[in-house]
Amino acid sequence: MRIVHLLWSLGTGGVETLLVDIINEQVKTEKISLIIINDDISENLYSKIDQRVKVYRIGRKPGSRCPWPIVKLNFTLRKIKPEILHCHLDDQSKLIWGNYNLVRTIHNTHSSCKDFSKFKRLFCISEAVKEHTVQQGFSDAIIVYNGIHTELINCFPKGVDKNRGKKRFVCVGRLHDDKGQRVLIKAVDELVNRRNVLDFSIDLIGDGPLREELEQEVSKKNLNPFVHFLGMKPREWFYPRLCEYDLFVMPSISEGFGLTLAEAVAAKIPVITSDLKGPMEVIDHGRLGMSFHSGNASDLANQIVCFMMKGVNLRQIDEAYHFVKSNFDVKETAHKYIEEYRNLI
Repeated sequence: MRIVHLLWSLGTGGVETLLVDIINEQVKTEKISLIIINDDISENLYSKIDQRVKVYRIGRKPGSRCPWPIVKLNFTLRKIKPEILHCHLDDQSKLIWGNYNLVRTIHNTHSSCKDFSKFKRLFCISEAVKEHTVQQGFSDAIIVYNGIHTELINCFPKGVDKNRGKKRFVCVGRLHDDKGQRVLIKAVDELVNRRNVLDFSIDLIGDGPLREELEQEVSKKNLNPFVHFLGMKPREWFYPRLCEYDLFVMPSISEGFGLTLAEAVAAKIPVITSDLKGPMEVIDHGRLGMSFHSGNASDLANQIVCFMMKGVNLRQIDEAYHFVKSNFDVKETAHKYIEEYRNLI
């Protein structure tokens, strides 16, 4: 089966990283092509693409109105003659000329529905995203959960004494409004400067447009000993290290699923997430992890204190690990898509 996946850019976001995992699985049995429209490519992520995947770099400058890249895109599609053309982000369908089996993955609960009717299949990454899509009038959308490489994530910390006095927390995500790091820093401020809770620190792994602002806020509140900005790290760096942390925090205020949350669960560490519907599915609606009211820094501080007082629930950690491994493995994600493509054809 000839399958083309379409991306605007190949940055380091969750959509792009997940798609590379998916196409690397799909190419084992199908003829897979990836078309990247913009000249905005992470060479590190690009190097992870299986050599059997045919990659076409259109080279459009982001924001350009020049028509030639769109002509090149459609000429490329005519040459490939895909049986399935899989779009992954908003506004891609308007670039396509000709009649193809167009499908689309909806990754969040704020995607525009203005072009949904153009697709022969809509895929949603979680129950929460499907509920939002149904509310927009598209009741036949299909859930295909996001997946991770659970087998690559280390869950056996080596040489780390988790009974030491100071606890190490971690938050992984792009430094962006949607990811809620402002809420997390407010919670740390409350813990340190109002409640005198001092026996912890938190590493922020990721980069983005808010970094300078967040660093200034941390300095202003004298939180530098407690909040550390580690910048962007590849999976090869944090997959072996996640298990060394005592707690993972996902403070998102908008999230369709929560890949990094699933990764933390696969590393067998306790998690606290905002109570958005997508992330809550990863912890089986609260049965397998802690949660706080989204956007509420005081509630997040309360949950962190609760965790520090109660300690680790080993049975819950183990159940959560097996839940994620059984339900959110990328091999199953890739297989489910192929199954739905065949149903469409």
